[in-house]
Amino acid sequence: MRSFDAVLFDFGHTLFNTKPAQVCTAEFRKAFDVDVDDAAFARTWEVIRERSRQPAEIAKGRDLSAKAHRRHWLELLAPLDELAPDLAEFVYSVESSARGWEPYPDTRLVLSELRRREIRVGVVSDCGWDIRDVFKEYGLDEFIRSFELSYEHGICKPAVEIFEAACSHLAVGPDRALMVGDSWLTDGGAAAIGVMTVILPARDRAKFPALERVLDLVY
Repeated sequence: MRSFDAVLFDFGHTLFNTKPAQVCTAEFRKAFDVDVDDAAFARTWEVIRERSRQPAEIAKGRDLSAKAHRRHWLELLAPLDELAPDLAEFVYSVESSARGWEPYPDTRLVLSELRRREIRVGVVSDCGWDIRDVFKEYGLDEFIRSFELSYEHGICKPAVEIFEAACSHLAVGPDRALMVGDSWLTDGGAAAIGVMTVILPARDRAKFPALERVLDLVY
């Protein structure tokens, strides 16, 4: 008997990473012919990201709807407008589209190997826009059986209902599913319904891939 029949993945910073800061500033320069200091942008963007991961920010419910997502993220991104007018709006448009994301080096390998092993794969993500477009952009949508997106359900992780929906759509019991994410605060909610849960290490996974270790747990 194999270990699991399905694997649930988080999206951001699990299967996909945001593109480097200089990519965004380069696009902004090209679009508006306005120069932005790369180092200043990177510092400000890192502070914003760190703030966005705090429990108090997550608790605001920014991923419950597309409208809430846009409002909360533009508030978070507002300091970027001190570097250049309308930079916050531009960054939001990039980050909420396939333009702002790229798969980790081992994402395709892991997803294709799971399909070869006939393991069903679902994505469970707190987001306020349709991340399916990112998977399509990189030709990875063919590996995903179901998408459970918070803004479509009106439910955010760690609420158990979104994990229950994922298991239901994959026709798998919680005890036969594995959840893989990057945040114990949100992805850890899967454990509440009996889903074995793995939280990936906080490190530069472009240089130090971690997803392949999932294959050691699924046989």
